[in-house]
Amino acid sequence: MKITEGVHALPLTLEVQDQELTISPAAVETDRGLVLVDTGLPPTVDQLDAALAAAGFDWDDIWAVLLTHQDIDHVGGLTAVIEHADPVVFAHRECAPYVDGREHPIKLDDERYPPVPVDVELSDGDRFRTTAGPMEVVFTPGHAPGHISLYFEEASLLVSADALHAPDGDIDGPRVPLDEGLAVDSIETLSELSFERTLCYHGGFVEDGTRAVEAVLSERED
Repeated sequence: MKITEGVHALPLTLEVQDQELTISPAAVETDRGLVLVDTGLPPTVDQLDAALAAAGFDWDDIWAVLLTHQDIDHVGGLTAVIEHADPVVFAHRECAPYVDGREHPIKLDDERYPPVPVDVELSDGDRFRTTAGPMEVVFTPGHAPGHISLYFEEASLLVSADALHAPDGDIDGPRVPLDEGLAVDSIETLSELSFERTLCYHGGFVEDGTRAVEAVLSERED
């Protein structure tokens, strides 16, 4: 699904406890190739292949994978993606230890996904040149340590990952924040940006932006 020039949503579906769940990685076009934002899970890699093809791409077009945070539905498919592509792996510096094996992923009690080295550790404010204009890393912890969102000012678009979600098409805060205080701080950070459209990992693409986030912030602070 093309959201704007140079940014594509790649919706994937899976069954969790007898319920169908849709998650939305993204593909961002750059002069060097695609940046794949999150990877889904191993069972959804075939769907990811099909979604890339539907958008006019294949594995060879991917030059980088950017992980928004450590959760298994965002990172679990990374090793399978690496089998098809040869990407540079990016993650926030506070997320990297959970991905590369120095720390055990917080929400996994037992066996973890295979560790993968993080090639480049990101910080708040880092930018990528993309077809949609600068893609800025926005540090949005609360849902998980080292969580980041991606802001496209020129395209008036936010890729929120799990800092926001959109149940029934309406923007809300994170589904399961580890730290409610940090989650609210992150919602406030996002409310200070100017955007009209949002891609949530859970809930998909919505034609809502800053005003909806301001409303969520008001509800959380009350």
